[in-house]
Amino acid sequence: MENRDLVERIRDEVDLVEIVSDYVSLKQQGRNMVGLCPFHDERTPSFAVAPDRQLYYCFGCHAGGDVFNFVMEMEGVQFFEALRLLGDRAGISVSDRQHEGGDKPSREQKMREYLYRVGRFAAGFYSQQLREKTGDRALEYLSRRGISGSIQKDYMLGYAPDSWDALISALRSRGVKMKAAEMLGLVKVSDRTGNYYDVFRDRIIFPINDFRGRVVGFAGRVVDEGQPKYMNSPENPIFHKGSIWYGLDRAKSEIRRRSRVIIVEGYMDVLACVVHGWRETVASMGTSITRSQARILDRYADEALLAYDGDSAGIDAVLRSISSFAGSAINLRVVRLPEGNDPDDVLAGAGGREHFEQYVGGAQAIFEFVWDQAVKRHDISESEGKAEVLREVADMIVSEQDSVIRGDRIRVVAHRLKVPERAVRDQLRRWGRKDKEHKRSADRHNTKENYGTELLQQRSTAWRAWRAEREILRLIMHRGEYLDRVRQDLCTLDFEDDSHRRVLEKILELREARTGDVANALPGCCDEEEDRRLAARLAMEEVPPGESDRAYADCIRTLMHRRKYRRIEELTDIMHEKERRGEKIPPEILREQTELLAELKTRKK
Repeated sequence: MENRDLVERIRDEVDLVEIVSDYVSLKQQGRNMVGLCPFHDERTPSFAVAPDRQLYYCFGCHAGGDVFNFVMEMEGVQFFEALRLLGDRAGISVSDRQHEGGDKPSREQKMREYLYRVGRFAAGFYSQQLREKTGDRALEYLSRRGISGSIQKDYMLGYAPDSWDALISALRSRGVKMKAAEMLGLVKVSDRTGNYYDVFRDRIIFPINDFRGRVVGFAGRVVDEGQPKYMNSPENPIFHKGSIWYGLDRAKSEIRRRSRVIIVEGYMDVLACVVHGWRETVASMGTSITRSQARILDRYADEALLAYDGDSAGIDAVLRSISSFAGSAINLRVVRLPEGNDPDDVLAGAGGREHFEQYVGGAQAIFEFVWDQAVKRHDISESEGKAEVLREVADMIVSEQDSVIRGDRIRVVAHRLKVPERAVRDQLRRWGRKDKEHKRSADRHNTKENYGTELLQQRSTAWRAWRAEREILRLIMHRGEYLDRVRQDLCTLDFEDDSHRRVLEKILELREARTGDVANALPGCCDEEEDRRLAARLAMEEVPPGESDRAYADCIRTLMHRRKYRRIEELTDIMHEKERRGEKIPPEILREQTELLAELKTRKK
């Protein structure tokens, strides 16, 4: 078992709301904080965090637990690695010695940690080279672009010497395994000689960090002219382009402060914006934004400004990215730059800061941008053109959660297309109906938590008993006064659901140990993931005052009914077995079965 004192110390030092907020944009709703679940795609928030209990639960996918469970699920690590990560955050050292027989870090986790260390060392090497004599040209270029020494240091900029083995020599001097450096895209094996060589040579280096500031990849830009202009690290176990924003680790505090993020395409665009005061700027790892990247920004900002190149490629990139923000709470806008210009170009020109500020201030609402692009491609004086334009803006309408905005968009589209509003609504409804049918089909295959599925609903007795088990667990978790009554009326065998039975046993143990708040303590005591999720959900479901006694009595009656029904089945099996053997059925068995049947019949009346 892990060191319990250490676990509780770290649990006390970290705040679940703060941890979750690194991944999810949370908003207050009553006693809880709610947001879009990070574990599955959804358009309306079903993910809740209870600050007072330090527990989370998603009523959509049923993920739930405490801060350790959250980190384990988000980072894909085992308990001890989550303990180490949270310990680092709390400033508490967690050594391997303190891991007393618990889950050892997996081979994959060890490899990831090793890659982080190699990346950090390589970034440090490149940064040092920028300040050596060999880095003068690169340093001069950066200074000419207005990138000060403080920004160079903040963004860990560096220089790769014009050498085939400068980095290799540095790595080998520290005993770094070349396979790890190859995995990060720092070195390659020559087809001609079979020896390793440096991939980045005579290039300005931009280390790419995850949101925590850990180096996961690199990009290299030529100092003068040359092709390719940029070289990038390949994807690897710690670098997935679709879930990384360049500069986010440096920008996130400013993004939170301003509740706004500016999205650009290039590394130099980010630095140019930062130089001129827009520190809330990040760059995507490619021209298309993924849904994962959009969810990440949703944690920090209410508004996102897409400041892509003002050419056809930039416009296409904006259009491709819109669907990734569907269902997001972010207000998406487009900064319309002059054709052929990117943010770096605008800011480098005369009066660049003032011009860029005007473009940012006049950012176009995303719906208007999509509309403008659609009517450029289709002739809305023709019926076919009207239909195509409506098809292109349909997603922007049906995915809008605000009914007022959605209704306004429908009226605007009808007016601009010169068609009846009802025709627009009817067409959108037909498309929406198809989407809902698809979603309903997918929902039928949800987890066991959706116990109200066909099988149990077909057996109303079993369904009512399952609900009764769940309600009794909720009562005794929140109301200790029901403990003696449960012990008197039931035994754990009366609970047929395995998870219910295990959680009942844990609650009884905690009550006997006189644990203060059972709801807070229970998730951490459960061994099975299913039980932890159930415990988290029960903790989030408060018991309303006034109806508890009646609810408890109804649950007991339901479970007693099932107990009797089960006993009748047992007696019937005994009778059949005796008949098969040619034995006489004892009168006491017949009498017990008759009495139980009479009781059940009376209850139905």
